[in-house]
Amino acid sequence: MKPYVRDFFREFFDLREGAERKQTIIDSIRDDTNYKGANLWILIFAIFICSIGLNINSIPIIIGAMLISPLMGPIVGVGTALAINDYKMLRHSARSLAIAAAIGAVVSTIYFLVTPIDNAQSELLARTQPTIFDVLIAFFGGLAGFIAASRKEKSNVLPGVAIATALMPPLCTIGFGIATLEPTFIFGAAYLFIINCIFICLATLSIARLLKLPRTKYIDEIQGQRVRRIITAVTIIVMIPAIFLAYTFVGRTNFNQNVDRFLAETFERNGHVIIYENILYDSSPRVIELAFLSTTFSEEQVNQFQSLLPLYDLDNTRLNILQDGFAISEDEWLEIVNDFRSEAERFEEIENRIERRIEDLRGGDRILEELQAIAPNVTNIALGTFADPVGGTDQLILVYENSSEPRLTEDERVKVRNWLITRLEDRNLQVQFLLGGE
Repeated sequence: MKPYVRDFFREFFDLREGAERKQTIIDSIRDDTNYKGANLWILIFAIFICSIGLNINSIPIIIGAMLISPLMGPIVGVGTALAINDYKMLRHSARSLAIAAAIGAVVSTIYFLVTPIDNAQSELLARTQPTIFDVLIAFFGGLAGFIAASRKEKSNVLPGVAIATALMPPLCTIGFGIATLEPTFIFGAAYLFIINCIFICLATLSIARLLKLPRTKYIDEIQGQRVRRIITAVTIIVMIPAIFLAYTFVGRTNFNQNVDRFLAETFERNGHVIIYENILYDSSPRVIELAFLSTTFSEEQVNQFQSLLPLYDLDNTRLNILQDGFAISEDEWLEIVNDFRSEAERFEEIENRIERRIEDLRGGDRILEELQAIAPNVTNIALGTFADPVGGTDQLILVYENSSEPRLTEDERVKVRNWLITRLEDRNLQVQFLLGGE
């Protein structure tokens, strides 16, 4: 059975099949670490394109910039140098990577200083909060990338790796943070860029060792030992933060998942609407800050919620429910509803009063007869409405005079106006006199 299994894996999973000559692989990787001339200008143009994509929140433009960018070369060079104990290649690759990162930050800063769009879009915000998935993408992307680079027949794997690992956007986000003086963007994006570099480098180191690329030999054994010690130290420096970051991200991811489950089962299923949520993972103890809509909890209830946290593997976590200034009690809601109801009743009363006035004037023969008793020259009356300057609605009476008779004097008009205001019980009634109206 063992020979069969061995033959199966050798036939289907042997990386040596289809691989380029080992020295050719090393030479090709060494060539890709050079940042001079065309490579440098391509990098600068890619940075501008990526910055524009992040600025206008265009995913296709960002993807295009990642395809153009030659950033993978120096990172793969560092990993390969560590695998083959090549100190000269390590120093050259690290120098090229540092130059590329510096140019990326400077060029993107210049762009974001002159662009008129200075608000942070969702694609920029996404580059400030690394997760365990970024670690996994960088590592598996690095594995795929180096395997593709070691083949005789080149494929479209490398462009896909460039898109997946997303080295360019974090660099441009650093430039945005510098241009806008936002430390969150600077350090968050730098953190993501370093994570990508470390895990791509670690993946390259793993495959290079698996392919058994020839290690560099030094004529001077003392120099060789010194180089090996330096390489070993750098390898440890790369691996320790990689292990620590992976462990930290797993812990953070598990914590966030447990918090989501706690909130869903404890509050959301019971109809409590969360309007504010802030998770403080790095504090001691960890803190879950919440605020709710139209819900106020007693101290006993809060203590009961706190006691549920260990059931969700949320030990050493404190629940802090913000209630002053966030939640609105039931009594407050009733008061608001009653205020609206009172306003609605007041407007309804005004509408009813207007309707009564309209009905009075629609069957206004009696009012006209009474008015003609004190002003025989009045031939007709009509009702209108108008909006006053503060947004209310007032009534307007149009009084028509007989144009063939002498017009009402000013005293008679005052008399008619006062009578109508008294008769219709509306001190805001407006009266206008017009000729005609038979």
